[in-house]
Amino acid sequence: MAQYEHQQRLACSVESLFDFLTRPVNQVRLSQPESRLTFFDPPDVIASGDELEFEVRAYGTTQSVTHEIVTVERPRLIVERMLHGPLEELEHEHLFEPDADGAVLIDRIRFQPPGGMIGLLLTEDRLRKSFADSFAYRNRILEELVGEGELR
Repeated sequence: MAQYEHQQRLACSVESLFDFLTRPVNQVRLSQPESRLTFFDPPDVIASGDELEFEVRAYGTTQSVTHEIVTVERPRLIVERMLHGPLEELEHEHLFEPDADGAVLIDRIRFQPPGGMIGLLLTEDRLRKSFADSFAYRNRILEELVGEGELR
């Protein structure tokens, strides 16, 4: 299975970052506008066992996706797994670690690109670039929110 990892340091507390990222409404704020991320009846705050149904636009098409929240360990870890979507497999760990300047957010994604015809489009390299682009956008928005005092 392929892996992708991303890290971001933020001048805010681990607790405030964790609380922010457990709210699906904030995930929409952190997603690129062209992705048109839309959740269907999400909880206010995610918990272990929740299933999140959403649509996201990627590669010119809108995909219906379902993720299960496997683990929520406040304020250290969130693990989600794709139950239904365009990839064969996807598991995303969000790790929250304190450091001298605030918090480090570590995202580890394990994924298996799809097979068949769609696999010709959604290659491992293309998925890695897509992850990198999404995290670059999220980095910028999180930095702005920290700068505005929304995350402390």
